[in-house]
Amino acid sequence: LSNDPVDGHRTHAPNIYVTYPSTPAQFFHLMRRQMKRNFRKPLFVAGPKTLLRLASATSALSEMGPGTQFRPVLDDPAINEPHTVKRVIIVSGKVYYDVAKLKSEHPLGSHVAIVRVEELTPFPHEDLYKTIAQYRNASDFVWLQEEPRNAGAYMFAAPRIQRLLPKHAELRYVGRPECAAVCSGIETQQAAEHTQLTTQAFEGLRGLVADLVIDTIGIHHGQRQQLSKKPASASSVISARVPSHRWSNSSPMYAAAAAAAQSGEQ
Repeated sequence: LSNDPVDGHRTHAPNIYVTYPSTPAQFFHLMRRQMKRNFRKPLFVAGPKTLLRLASATSALSEMGPGTQFRPVLDDPAINEPHTVKRVIIVSGKVYYDVAKLKSEHPLGSHVAIVRVEELTPFPHEDLYKTIAQYRNASDFVWLQEEPRNAGAYMFAAPRIQRLLPKHAELRYVGRPECAAVCSGIETQQAAEHTQLTTQAFEGLRGLVADLVIDTIGIHHGQRQQLSKKPASASSVISARVPSHRWSNSSPMYAAAAAAAQSGEQ
C-alpha cells in the first residue's frame, strides 16, 4: 500500500505512515505528531494489546518532556562498547522484549545489538544507517520477526536494509517460514515456534566472538611490530591502532559469519 521508494530517494511525501511503537513515549510522540501536522495522512499503528500491559514496556517522563520527539529507529540501550558487537539483530515491535530477555541471559549477549525499527514507511534509511554504522566490527546482520516470512515487515524492509549493510554482508532472515495463515491457531505450537525462532537468533555466536578475538590479537601484534621497529611517526601509530572492519574496502569476509549464514538457510 505504500509508495515509499526502495532506494530512499523520495521526490514526494509518502502516501501513508506505518509504525510499530514499542514504548509508551514512542506512542505518545506518534499521536502528538499526527495531531500537530497541518496535513494528516493515514497512520497505521501495528501494535498488539500486550504492549499496553507489558511490565518491561515502560518509559521515563523525561522521554516525553521538552526537546523529545518520535524516533523512527531505537538503538540497543544495553550496548556500552559498540566495537565489541559482532551480530546486529533488527526487529520491529514487541518481539524486541522477548529477544532482549534472552540476550540478558546469554553468556555472549554483550556481543549482540538489538535495533528496533519503529517506523516502516517512510522507511528510516538515514537513521538506520547511522545506527548500524557504529557497529563497525559487526559481521552478521539478522532480521527477526515472529510472523511468517511472507507476512510481517520482512518482504518490505529486507531490500531497503540490504542497501545499508557493509560490502559482502547479507541480511539473514530468522522467523517462521512462508505460510498461508499468520499463525498456527494452536497455542502450544505457537509458543514452541516462538521460542525456537527467538533462540535461533543467538546461534553461532561463539564463532563470531572468536573472530573478534583473532582480530584483536592481530591488532596488538601489529602494534608490537610497529614499536619494535624504528621510531614511527604519530600518524602511523594511530593508523595501527585502528582495526580493519567490514565497513572498509579491504576488510575480509568472516568465515564464521558465512558459516552462520549457511546454517540459517538450511
